[in-house]
Amino acid sequence: MRSTFYVLVLFFLLSSCRQNLEEKQSEELRIISLSPGITNTIIDAGYEDYLVGRSPFCLHANQSVPVVGDLIEIDYERLLKLKPSHVLAQKTTSDIDKHLLTLSSKGKFELHAWQISTLNDIKIMYGDMTEMFGGSRENLEIEMTQNELIPSPVLIITQGVEGTSGLCFGKDTYIDDLLQEMGVENVIKEKGWLSLSLEDIGRLQPKAIIVVSESDLQIVMFENLLSLGIPVLPFTHEHVLLPSSEIVNVAKKMQELKVDK
Repeated sequence: MRSTFYVLVLFFLLSSCRQNLEEKQSEELRIISLSPGITNTIIDAGYEDYLVGRSPFCLHANQSVPVVGDLIEIDYERLLKLKPSHVLAQKTTSDIDKHLLTLSSKGKFELHAWQISTLNDIKIMYGDMTEMFGGSRENLEIEMTQNELIPSPVLIITQGVEGTSGLCFGKDTYIDDLLQEMGVENVIKEKGWLSLSLEDIGRLQPKAIIVVSESDLQIVMFENLLSLGIPVLPFTHEHVLLPSSEIVNVAKKMQELKVDK
């Protein structure tokens, strides 16, 4: 009887400690994201409830979450009033905002910044984030198979506006990484994102052109590409233009692409 009593007491003590720990964590964890790709990863990883500030481009977040700015312009007064425990940013060619670094060095919050251009960058960010907020590091698993229904090489390009071409994905981009995983060659050998004219695209002679968009594609938007006589494959996914852990779902859909014979 006495042993049963001690077991019950221990059970209630452990339950109380666990509850107190969870409450403490929820009170202390206050995340501000200055990048839509990072925000999408926060949501996908299950930490959306801790998001207290965002950029104006974080359209998949709860829109009641206050906007504090982006990497170009930040409302520091609003940011500090939100009392974040963590501020997450995306590294750019101009590096990290110096004032953010100063505030972080003064203990106002933890600052974490990632470059998220490639597939490996996204995997590192996801692992870091889950380790910071979840206690154990999780790997981002992307199942890929060889796609023999798309001829190589291909050009992959954004929708653009009427009468003009969009931006093309070159080497060292997450979309190029997906193409490689599918065994499909990218016609562009330069790194990063490129703006090409219709004549440039014609000279490259890709076997197919994949036009990517976050929303439904309209033929009028890529009639100029169709004039080249090259097969054009429309590809829409709400997360295709933002590097985040949602790349798992983008990859799944992209593997369904094919050129009709």
